[in-house]
Amino acid sequence: MPLDSETLPMSASQKNRKKILVVEDDVVALDLLEEILKKGGFAVSVSQSAEEAIAHLDREEASLILTDLRMPGRSGMDLLRSIKKDHPDLPVIILTAFGDEHLWVEALSLGAIDLIPKPFKKQEIIEVVQRTLDAIGRSPSGHLKQSPPGNTD
Repeated sequence: MPLDSETLPMSASQKNRKKILVVEDDVVALDLLEEILKKGGFAVSVSQSAEEAIAHLDREEASLILTDLRMPGRSGMDLLRSIKKDHPDLPVIILTAFGDEHLWVEALSLGAIDLIPKPFKKQEIIEVVQRTLDAIGRSPSGHLKQSPPGNTD
């Protein structure tokens, strides 16, 4: 189903064109996520594997990673671990068709910002991504603002 501007209105912050790196091995899902995010006003890069995503991050910055959990080769969980090691401030949202509560708890404990179950709603993707970008308060330099431990602002 095509997306239109009535379905996904752009907010002022979306017009800032934050770059989202989508990591998904399923080409159909990858294309759909890319379309949803572009229609939502985001700049989008895509990777079909964790390895490809890591190489991409070595070349280019991203504002947020949206990754599938289960992929051939290195999993989304492996990608999350690598990102948190090399780019600890980079927010990661996990997509999964597997409702295993243990995996969800593990992903959150490793630093995932949010988890979105598949199948997802188009508007849900935009809302979670936008809410995450709004919450992290990116500075003009593109780095996360750091709060001292225990600060609830």
